[in-house]
Amino acid sequence: MATWKNFSLRTKINAILLVVLIVFLGIGLTWEYRQQRSLFFSEAVDKAKIITTEATRTREYVSKQLKVGRIELNKDRYGMIPVVVATRVGQIVAEDLTYTIRHTSARVRNQANAPDSYELEALRRFSADKNLDRVAEFTTLGGAPVFRYLQPAYVDESCLECHGDPQKSPLFLREIYPPENDASYNYRIGEVIGAVSITIPMEQIERQLAASFKNTLLSVGGFFLALVICLGLLIKKNVLTPLGSLASAISKAGETGRFTERLVVTGQDEIGELVAGFNAMAEELDGKTRQLEESEERFRLLVESAHDAIVAFLPSGQIFLFNRQAQRIFGYSEQELLGEQLDGLFVPERDNYATGLTSYLASAKEQWFKEVHVLTGIRRDQSQVQLEVAITMMDTGDRPFYMTTLRERDAAPR
Repeated sequence: MATWKNFSLRTKINAILLVVLIVFLGIGLTWEYRQQRSLFFSEAVDKAKIITTEATRTREYVSKQLKVGRIELNKDRYGMIPVVVATRVGQIVAEDLTYTIRHTSARVRNQANAPDSYELEALRRFSADKNLDRVAEFTTLGGAPVFRYLQPAYVDESCLECHGDPQKSPLFLREIYPPENDASYNYRIGEVIGAVSITIPMEQIERQLAASFKNTLLSVGGFFLALVICLGLLIKKNVLTPLGSLASAISKAGETGRFTERLVVTGQDEIGELVAGFNAMAEELDGKTRQLEESEERFRLLVESAHDAIVAFLPSGQIFLFNRQAQRIFGYSEQELLGEQLDGLFVPERDNYATGLTSYLASAKEQWFKEVHVLTGIRRDQSQVQLEVAITMMDTGDRPFYMTTLRERDAAPR
């Protein structure tokens, strides 16, 4: 399985840009969703406040008109009780809006208005905290998502006629709701008598949220996608392409050993400085390579034109230089002996070089290299020749080698 470091730079950058796109898109969509949800919450609260205000004002208005008109409530006028009017009007409005609007109380008189667990908890909170003016939140009802809003109602003078001293309440009301069985009497001014409860189904709001989320996804996603594409093209042009050219030039130089290629500097940024640095380095290396080649060529010409045979070999005994005079003496071409062992050219001597000349050199003393030695060489046709041999160790640091000068014994100089 490929690891991250084995992927190409282009793949890594594309992967990073993709991650950046996903992260920023996720952040953008989350922020937009929260903004939209907060906006819808504010709108729902405003709508609920309007509805509760209208319900409260309706109750207050009916109560005032009853007093102004000196209309006495009775059993036949039950539907004119202010809270009953407000409740029924709320029900009519709720049908039009698909909302649920009702008046509820902890000491309920009409069981149809009995609070559910959520409303009961809200009523307890209103009673405990007189500064709490509302309870509003997104929640669930029967497993369905809804927005719930409750606003407390406090006892005033208009409420006491029906909910104050039971002996002062209308006779018909006491007959319908006997005081001994009804807990909604004996309220005092300022107490929490109940709350206006509004429930708004979230289905419509969720559709709006989904539509808004989809639009945001398209717009924000399109924006970030365009941004990532632009960044990708910019990085490709200003980073990947120059680096690709640089890698190609380095690879070509490694294959050919030549540093003749120069890259175009496209800017003064870090990549431009890198390319300019490569060009300067290539220029210097090209000059040094040419000098080295010229030096090697001069050395080869010098070796090839020497009157003596010259053989160069590594400490391991491998031959890497075999000039024309050496070829004449031994009868081998240079190509035949390159990489071959030097010991194969000499007859092992019983005393000094029984294990081979190369092995002996590893332990030879410095004085030995200053002397000329007589060794027996073996030609290609297996004939032997007496040779005067001088060996010099060339210390070049990490890779020393030996330079051997050979001359046929008693042979006249050529």
